[in-house]
Amino acid sequence: MPSRQDVPEYAEYLERIEALVAVVNHRHGTTDWMPIDLRLEENLDRAIAAYKHYDLLVVNAMFDGMNLVAKEGPLVNERGGVSLLSENTGAHEELGEFALSVNPFDVQEQADAIHRALTMSADERAWRAEGLKKIISARNPGDWVDDQMRDIEAKRSGVGLGPGGVTAAA
Repeated sequence: MPSRQDVPEYAEYLERIEALVAVVNHRHGTTDWMPIDLRLEENLDRAIAAYKHYDLLVVNAMFDGMNLVAKEGPLVNERGGVSLLSENTGAHEELGEFALSVNPFDVQEQADAIHRALTMSADERAWRAEGLKKIISARNPGDWVDDQMRDIEAKRSGVGLGPGGVTAAA
């Protein structure tokens, strides 16, 4: 699902991704198959179908908010799909135990994590997928919004948050 297309940095980054996808597909694809199927479109039905059937979900934000896709995908996935999350995604703090964590600026680490995800045992895939589903199901996205609003209000009033998000006097 395209987003932030009006931000020049995102548009430039997307152009670089599209160029790299073309190189990879040309080098490794065949007339019947392409290793990367990049689709940038607003099609909710197709997005949900992709969530249900992925083997690997990559959420590789450099710095970002909650990244709902990191929660939506595992919740509906039916294949024991593995999640690879940038350590800088907002969802990483909550989901990192069951996802593969990567530094978004370390290409070799990402390549190694992708290889690990695609070659890991069915038992480990299932363990990770179930762990993600439990965490995601236990917390309503509205709770996250409420937490963010409390954090903003605490900053405005001069009250800081201590370890574990517990409000403490600054």
